[in-house]
Amino acid sequence: MFLSSRFLSFPMVIGAVIIGVVSGKAIFGPPLDEYWRKKLQEEAAAKDSDANSS
Repeated sequence: MFLSSRFLSFPMVIGAVIIGVVSGKAIFGPPLDEYWRKKLQEEAAAKDSDANSS
């Protein structure tokens, strides 16, 4: 079932990293995009209100 070597092979590690990155973007991508969009809008509104008040 498993290879007899103690360490994972390099291609297996690279494959796992690619799968992890793709699945991470699929799971966490949309909520993070929404978070940063709201954050940038709040910062723009704060800068706008600071410019208007001075």
